[in-house]
Amino acid sequence: DPRRPRDHYAATDTFLAATSRHLAAIEAVLVEPVRHNVPDGGDLAHNYLHTAQQLEQTLFLIKGKLYGESHAIHMKWPDLWDRAHGQLNEHNRLEREMVEKLIKHGEPREVDGLARRVFDAETHGPTRPHPWLPHKGLLGLVARRVWARADRFWDAAEGRVIPEPVHPAAHRHDSLMAQYLVADPKFDADAT
Repeated sequence: DPRRPRDHYAATDTFLAATSRHLAAIEAVLVEPVRHNVPDGGDLAHNYLHTAQQLEQTLFLIKGKLYGESHAIHMKWPDLWDRAHGQLNEHNRLEREMVEKLIKHGEPREVDGLARRVFDAETHGPTRPHPWLPHKGLLGLVARRVWARADRFWDAAEGRVIPEPVHPAAHRHDSLMAQYLVADPKFDADAT
């Protein structure tokens, strides 16, 4: 719409922020449990981190192209979006594989809380791609936190409107006691 020339900035900024937050949250919450609890988890975590870093590099180029940075201005939008789409598909495949294997091999009590931990990490994650930061360990966690604060400062300074992460679905009450307490009986014989 020629009367609203900055609408594509808002849509792209929202995509960049949501994806950057999600990548940081998965790295902070899921990668280590996969590495320690899943057979061949080290290889799966390594493949995921490699894919996530490639996606972040593409997101970095998209942001650069959007704001006219010299290192990305020569790139074509269709090429960038095709590249991002392919990398997102690979990322999603690896993330689903990590979650499925964690459910199969992880400690049930720990696995149950992971969705909430991912959401909490997303609310505090960086809103911009940072492909050259450390992506694992304590150094990666500290780097993500530092850059998340810097991102919030620059988002405010540049007037970027960054929406809150999408809240996870409400927790179901699967145990018989929980069903009794919330007056939602299902009388499932398999309930814990």
